[in-house]
Amino acid sequence: MPRARKGAVQIRFEILEYLYYNPEPQPRTHIWRRATTLSYDDFQKHLAYLRKRGLVVEDGDGNCYISKEGRGVYDKLRRVLPSIL
Repeated sequence: MPRARKGAVQIRFEILEYLYYNPEPQPRTHIWRRATTLSYDDFQKHLAYLRKRGLVVEDGDGNCYISKEGRGVYDKLRRVLPSIL
């Protein structure tokens, strides 16, 4: 049985979830390898989306962490996603 493709919301949720439970700044490649099964280019697009909206912050060394706003969005998605997936 073919595996269903994940939608953008689910992918972004998984990135936020990884950063939520690993709050110290993480190298992008660690997030990519541990939170997704995407190609690196596709991962970068989703990460850029999250950064643009202020949910993920990137420090000067290229490490990323979840922002306060990102924590709030993750909490809301965690409550809502199970009912729609």
